[in-house]
Amino acid sequence: MEKPTVKKVTLRERRKAQPLAKIYFSEDEKQTIAETVAKGLTIPQTKIFFYQCQALGLNPLLNEICAVTYRLKDGSTQMSIQVMRDGFLKIAHRSGKFAGMESGVKQNDKGELVGWAKVYHKDFQVPLYQEADFKEYAIMEKGGRPTLWAAKPRTMIKKVAESMALRKAFNVAGVYATEEMEKEIVDLSVSNELPRLPDADAPATEAQIATIRSLDPDYSEEELKKVSKQIAAEIIKKLASQKVKKETIEVTQKVHKDGISQIAERKEKKE
Repeated sequence: MEKPTVKKVTLRERRKAQPLAKIYFSEDEKQTIAETVAKGLTIPQTKIFFYQCQALGLNPLLNEICAVTYRLKDGSTQMSIQVMRDGFLKIAHRSGKFAGMESGVKQNDKGELVGWAKVYHKDFQVPLYQEADFKEYAIMEKGGRPTLWAAKPRTMIKKVAESMALRKAFNVAGVYATEEMEKEIVDLSVSNELPRLPDADAPATEAQIATIRSLDPDYSEEELKKVSKQIAAEIIKKLASQKVKKETIEVTQKVHKDGISQIAERKEKKE
């Protein structure tokens, strides 16, 4: 039996098929992206990701754009296509209308950090100004480890303001910066993720619901009935971890307080 021949698609044919695309990937590049940057995406999600990369003219292999999957409360997964700050800058420069940018960090009346950015567009009479409040975007810990938000708070919130201003000034729709979305989604690639249960998509059990409500009474029973067994297991793990951490801090504070009291008592006896 003869092997089916695969017709190679030329660059000219790809451009004809997608006249609005600003970048084109070879089959080897597509395979590399699918095995690295887009790993974990479904086939339809991968196609959408490639389409967005080509439409925006951004290369995921150069860390200009990426795709992150996250889980909703009902157990289903969603994809978020995110553009790096330098990706937005690339779009701005390529437009031929970019006339510069100013940015920085200030404090509001409450002493909280606020990132700001001004983007100058050749067609605008005044620069586009954008602010970003630190408390709205910062996530100080992830997977039990400190994040870049904890190490470089000023740099991170300034990046958010710059990305938002560039996106608005050059009308980039449907995508957000990674720093904007970190607080909103749970990355499924976290190494300590629970293994998938055999009946993961089945409704949470009564025992799981009862455990979650005992750990956090703010969860309503109606809300938890819509949650899958897999999500319920992850919620329990997270709440239990938070409880242990809180108890550890309380014990540490008590030991420290008792130690100070004992030192004070010894000092008094000596005197």
